[in-house]
Amino acid sequence: MAALWPDNPRLIGEGVPRLDGLAKASGRAKYPSDERPDGVLFAVVLHSPHAHAKILKIDTSKAEAIPGVKGVYLIANEGATVRYHGEEIAAVAAESEEIARDGCRAIAIEFEVLPHAVTEAQALAEGAPQLTPRGNTQAGRAQEDGDPDAALEEAAARIEGEYSIPVITHVCLETHGQVVRWDGDARMTVWASTQNVDGVESEMAGAFNVPATDVTVLTPVMGGGFGAKFGADTWGVAAGELAKKTGKPVWLFLDRIQEHLTAGNRPSASAKITLAADKDGKLTAMVAETAGTGGISRGAAFPLPYVYEVPNSRRQHTDVRVNGGNARAMRAPGHPQGCAMMESAIDDLAETLGIDPLQMRLNSLAEQDTVPSGSGEALNRTEIYREQIKLGAEAIGWDQRKSRADNAKAEGPLKRGFGMALHQWGGGGRDDKQVTCIINPDGSVELRSATQDIGTACRTILAQIVAEVLGLQTTDINSNIGNSQFPPGQASGGSTTTPSMAPPAYNAALEARDQLFKRIAGALDAEPGDLSVGEGVILVKGEREVPWKDACRKLGTMPINVTGNFSEGLTAQGVGGCQFVDLTVDTETGVVKLNKIVAVQDTGLILNIMTWKSQVYGGVIMGLNYGLFEELVMDPSTGLCLNPDMELYKLAGASDIPEIDIIPFDNEQMRKRGVIGVGEPPTIATAAAIGNAVANALGTRVPHFPMTPMNILNALAKA
Repeated sequence: MAALWPDNPRLIGEGVPRLDGLAKASGRAKYPSDERPDGVLFAVVLHSPHAHAKILKIDTSKAEAIPGVKGVYLIANEGATVRYHGEEIAAVAAESEEIARDGCRAIAIEFEVLPHAVTEAQALAEGAPQLTPRGNTQAGRAQEDGDPDAALEEAAARIEGEYSIPVITHVCLETHGQVVRWDGDARMTVWASTQNVDGVESEMAGAFNVPATDVTVLTPVMGGGFGAKFGADTWGVAAGELAKKTGKPVWLFLDRIQEHLTAGNRPSASAKITLAADKDGKLTAMVAETAGTGGISRGAAFPLPYVYEVPNSRRQHTDVRVNGGNARAMRAPGHPQGCAMMESAIDDLAETLGIDPLQMRLNSLAEQDTVPSGSGEALNRTEIYREQIKLGAEAIGWDQRKSRADNAKAEGPLKRGFGMALHQWGGGGRDDKQVTCIINPDGSVELRSATQDIGTACRTILAQIVAEVLGLQTTDINSNIGNSQFPPGQASGGSTTTPSMAPPAYNAALEARDQLFKRIAGALDAEPGDLSVGEGVILVKGEREVPWKDACRKLGTMPINVTGNFSEGLTAQGVGGCQFVDLTVDTETGVVKLNKIVAVQDTGLILNIMTWKSQVYGGVIMGLNYGLFEELVMDPSTGLCLNPDMELYKLAGASDIPEIDIIPFDNEQMRKRGVIGVGEPPTIATAAAIGNAVANALGTRVPHFPMTPMNILNALAKA
């Protein structure tokens, strides 16, 4: 088995275009929602129009009588309580989506409308309705280190700040859903938009009491998940039930409104923070009361303190239950919230001390913060941060930054500001995943795994690894993934896909190569040890070149079929980075214009620099949306969501995207660490850095995200 990646790779690290890029860009790629099996029916979900209500009666007879309606399935029955606007009640399958919607409208439901609390303020108010048997809050275990009270008394300076960031949703361009077809009574095929092919297989098998081997889940490509698509969900089971009932394949994907309401969200976060430091700007104490809502039954935890060393701290966290759809994992769960709270407070404290916030961050990094390296010894994370901060500061022009006081006194309505933030993440691999490599007698090469490509270029990277080992081009490899009948693949969460799948792909290719040498050596008048791989050729004793396809013909009729496993030494975990923002705020309108964002990021061995940068670009763009635009707005009076669409739920347009300068922190030391995932860390620090740049520009903190004109003008008015 392999111990290390190649020292002088030919393809690994290069910018290889996505194998499926042209198909996706041209519209030829077939996403799960594009599937139309013969005889397919279209299903639509009926969701609750109330924030909180008990279902007294349901009558589906009128829906079932509509011509073209073929089946109705109840997700919630009489006597059930719906707990938020958008919760699923029923699904209707029909010959067209329009008829299915008519069927949903024809279902007669008698509700007993119950009192609701859709905001944290409502849920915490005196006399609020009790939403769960345990009440509307759940306190987490208190955290305490050192003696924060004594440290606060001894501190040279302290600030007390309140900060908040709202609930946002994933806004996957391909909404949640599946196409389900039964082949007889026991075998099922599911085309799923999922981050977890094997997980959907297991869930559907369990729901219908059939062996997992009789369920085939296919996800050749999918249109975004960001953490929300790990299971079949109620609508997947509903599609299966309707397909079984009608004897026809059923297509069921949520509409855009339902996607916002019930398909998951990132929890809110709020914090009352007292933060203190010594005269040199080194953090000494923190006391925090934090809260957030993850919906009707999910938590809203986030890390705090974040990144920096605070020797004396105390924190009490409370999860607040509201009549809202439940949270799901969303790109670096908890970290963007913790980063925004911590980075806002440390910036405010630096201002109070009159210290450059960059220097204060350097002063407050842990002295003994380490991450594992590929060679066994630990690397000093603080030294890595120092180098990254130096690179980022130079790229953004940090020396042009003025103090808040100077910016506040500057003439004219346009104020320029600079901000920064640090982040950290794990990104390690799992050791139970596999990849099969097949070398056919005609010279074609195929790799197989159940893992899926959620847009990160996993398909391309795995092919790139195999091509590296076999002396081929990436385009020579048929990278066949996203099929649950293939060897087990990693679910795409936690930035774990690439570090989980790259080692078994590498090991499978190495073993397949070695088996090829053994099988063909005799036909080439050589020993297996005499053979090596050149570019498109097999080398005999380093001299004679045999074209790849000619060499493979020596296999006869039997292909080589090898399944590779994970091995230690090829991956690591623990990454970090920093981001810097240069922006301009119009103090008359409250509009923020981003001028430039710099993102410095480390992730060990970079397998494909082109797709690596694509991940960082995407993370930064998601982060700037979080910082400037996104918020799921609930109406306290009606209990309804006011912006479950793509019109009023604001996202950045092309003109809102600034220059984004991506700096890979890539050196020999980093490469020796092995492969580490990069999907999540680049989105963590962006919003926090934007918030700090706005505060620098205005001369006052805007405590509530996003940095909308309303929030900015309110902060200016209060100041």
